[in-house]
Amino acid sequence: MKFVYPYHSKAESDFEIKQSIAMVLSVYPDAEIWTVGKAVSGINNIPCTQHNNIRGCDVTNRMLTFAKKIGGDFVYMNKDFFITESWQPHVAIKMGSIIVNDDHPPHTKIAQCNTLEFLKHNNFTAYNFETHTPCVMNSQRLIDLFDNINWQNDNHFIKSIYCNVYQVPSKDGFNCKVSVPSIGKAQELILLQGCFSTGDAFWNKTCVEWIKSLT
Repeated sequence: MKFVYPYHSKAESDFEIKQSIAMVLSVYPDAEIWTVGKAVSGINNIPCTQHNNIRGCDVTNRMLTFAKKIGGDFVYMNKDFFITESWQPHVAIKMGSIIVNDDHPPHTKIAQCNTLEFLKHNNFTAYNFETHTPCVMNSQRLIDLFDNINWQNDNHFIKSIYCNVYQVPSKDGFNCKVSVPSIGKAQELILLQGCFSTGDAFWNKTCVEWIKSLT
């Protein structure tokens, strides 16, 4: 199985992504792991300059770069995604429907609007797959889909577009982002969904040592 990280980080330390990769390898010892953008020592890398400052556009560009250069099925990852043995790779986690939430920052609201407009205009479902969880994609399907979308300059949600258009197997779940230093919350998400994601505030000393113990 291929795991692909669109990786652009100004941080001096690669601790987070290295721990994410270590957890992948603890579950899938033969996994083929790639970063697209910034290189991580010992990991396959495709150099890729930043497309622009719009996150959705940049991530889509990195995923399309992988799809065109390497191809095949792959798991879309982020540096702060962590999987365990109970994670179900071919079942995407969704959480209700996409809405435009006024409480979210402007760039997120733009992505919500653009994704929702595309899906509704083309009569697709509009489930919200922005749950901070990995997602299996097929390279050729991704290329074919985004060849027909003006994605280059507008923020959008690549996972929600892909999963709704191709009606991937899915289940209702929860937002897996743990934005407080709570090992208990991470453990709860592992039990429920087999994975979790971390925000910057998660990383106190105790949580760092706990993450290390998982591998």
